[in-house]
Amino acid sequence: MQCFGRSTMLEESEVKQLLDDLKSTEKEVMELKKKLNQINRKKEELFSKKDSVSGEIRSKIGELSQSKVQRNQLTNEVKEKKKLRDELNSQINAEVAVIKKMKDELDTLKSKLGLKEDPSLLHKKIEAMEYKLQTEPMSFDKEQKATKVLKEMKKKYAEGKGLVDKSKEVRVKSKEIDELKKKANAIHKEIQEEAAKSQAHHENLIEKYKSIDEIRKSEDGFKEKAEEFKKEFNAANDELKSKLDVLRGIKARLDENKVAYEENVKESEKRTLEEKKKIVEQKMKDGKPLTTEDLLILQRF
Repeated sequence: MQCFGRSTMLEESEVKQLLDDLKSTEKEVMELKKKLNQINRKKEELFSKKDSVSGEIRSKIGELSQSKVQRNQLTNEVKEKKKLRDELNSQINAEVAVIKKMKDELDTLKSKLGLKEDPSLLHKKIEAMEYKLQTEPMSFDKEQKATKVLKEMKKKYAEGKGLVDKSKEVRVKSKEIDELKKKANAIHKEIQEEAAKSQAHHENLIEKYKSIDEIRKSEDGFKEKAEEFKKEFNAANDELKSKLDVLRGIKARLDENKVAYEENVKESEKRTLEEKKKIVEQKMKDGKPLTTEDLLILQRF
């Protein structure tokens, strides 16, 4: 260390104190820079975790939207099928009322004609009697009696001919009602199955909502901690700026008094370079890309 003695220059003790202050301040600056790097690394890690959680939330919201679409589709299908089922049931009720009226009319006609059985059954008996007379040998008296019975049966059948058509109409209507009931039952089964699927989607939606709420809590936690580190970083950075102002003030006073502190500066530069090397080595460990400045730092060792 050299001092160029002039009347305006500082006393040697003052210069020594300034150089000591320079050294200690440079050390504090290095410590603050190190602290800033550590805080910044932790802050970035937390923001990275927060971003990852945010991405997970967006993904789950996308799944949630798709599930809502599927649930709504099923719900709408159930509504449409319920409407169709209700229409079929109304039609069935109307047709049941019609067939009841037809049966009542049939019974009234039977009673009026004194028929105790369906004319279609009587027609079958006539056919059977005719076949018997044509194929079976019998005595004259027996044949006469059978012919008389057949004639009476045909008369009865002729009188009740209108019942045949009415009876046929009842049977046709009954089959139509059976088909309508079969269709209504099939739709009702589909409604039950789709309603169960819709309920399952709804319950799944509720679980996804809960899951997203839980993930959001962790996201908020990461964000809070990251903000804390951000505040700590800003405070340390403000302190660093203050120390750098102090450092510049000390150097200015030494420069004004022509104090040779090159060795001290070199020592400080060496420490700064070593600190930068550590940062570059950490980036290499973390797998982060190196800048041109990082490569130049490594070449100096």
